[in-house]
Amino acid sequence: MAREITQDGLELVKRFEGLRTQAYRCPAGVWTIGYGHTDGVQPQMEITEAKAEELLRQDLTEAGEAVERMVHVPLTDHQFSALASFVFNVGAGSLQISTLLRRLNAGDYHAVPSELAKWVKATDPKTGQKVPLAGLVKRRAAEGELWLKTGLPDPFLNSPDMPQRVHADESRIVYQVTARSGLKLREGAGMTFDVLQVLPQNTRVFLIKEKDGWAAVDLQGDGVADGWMSQDFLMPLKE
Repeated sequence: MAREITQDGLELVKRFEGLRTQAYRCPAGVWTIGYGHTDGVQPQMEITEAKAEELLRQDLTEAGEAVERMVHVPLTDHQFSALASFVFNVGAGSLQISTLLRRLNAGDYHAVPSELAKWVKATDPKTGQKVPLAGLVKRRAAEGELWLKTGLPDPFLNSPDMPQRVHADESRIVYQVTARSGLKLREGAGMTFDVLQVLPQNTRVFLIKEKDGWAAVDLQGDGVADGWMSQDFLMPLKE
């Protein structure tokens, strides 16, 4: 039996998606209906509130199945629900290629809220540019808060007071080249770009960004991208 999202998670999704019984274009230009349902939606479609609830539960079941399929470490109910909400919004494919998933599967649970916070952009249908949206910023923050919810009376984690000494998330995961014959470092994300050098097996690199199965990597640890490599032959290691 598929794992179900918690009531807190369900309410989070409903709050941010909102109920629309008539088809509409979302800010990214996608035809949507009900609680953020997009599959098979056509202009002028109409549904009942009961149908919207049914579609939402189906969509969340699919999102939850994707989380269970891709995440290889144990999750609490709240952690599972936070990721199900995330996948429902951004899609299973986005989770699959994300740094969030790589870090989580490497055991870095604390990285998840800050990794969630990166996913706040949508493509403006007027300009074609990716821009941050206030609604996505708020949703990622709510998912991060749900992820951190333990149900335990921990005065530090649950304090409403703002700490006056705050730190950025500077933790990173080192990636190691696994290709036996080495891995080519290219000028861009694709096989058509020139080869800069070949990195031997077991070379360690830092990942800066991801694009279509390729990773921009930093060889020196100075935050500057030195080139692109295929992600298929990179294995995450804890730094």
